[in-house]
Amino acid sequence: MCLICGWMYDEAAGDPDHGIPPGTRWADVPMNWVCPECGARKEDFEMVQI
Repeated sequence: MCLICGWMYDEAAGDPDHGIPPGTRWADVPMNWVCPECGARKEDFEMVQI
């Protein structure tokens, strides 16, 4: 989950609009990827249990 805006990355959905195909594990998302909602860096995300 993005600590800035609360957007949640879903591994099943990925982020295809920004080059991350569905099924991409969080660990495999590149470090230069940014939150599609607010532009926060990957390091500004925290794992949360749903």
